[in-house]
Amino acid sequence: MFRNFATALVASLVAFAMPDALARSKAAQWLVKEEIAGACENGRGSIDPAGVIERDLNGDGRADLIISHDAIDCGRARSNACGMQVCSVLFFIRRGDLLVKVHEMLGANVEVRSGRIPAIFLNAHGGGGGTVRWNGQSFD
Repeated sequence: MFRNFATALVASLVAFAMPDALARSKAAQWLVKEEIAGACENGRGSIDPAGVIERDLNGDGRADLIISHDAIDCGRARSNACGMQVCSVLFFIRRGDLLVKVHEMLGANVEVRSGRIPAIFLNAHGGGGGTVRWNGQSFD
């Protein structure tokens, strides 16, 4: 009985500490795992939940996905998709049950703003920033 209680307690604590990771769709979980495996020399690493954003980006009412390599930790190194200041940021749009990569750019500190079709802010080289937004066919 104690063992079941301890298991339930640990599961509850993990769910409380990492709600974003547990709330991810299966497609997002798979894509995040693939990006981490490709980003780290040993194929193993972790990602800060802030680097995985599942939100409606194109106004169709379905959750899309952004993965920022800036949030991937490979232990002693950054993602191999990072340079000195910025990293790859991947944009996926939901097509049926799949998330399809439609855009990739360099950036850091990704922030999705509010709105039906939100502006997405990213830091660029040199510390400046800019925004991209879905225009009906792509991000620009």
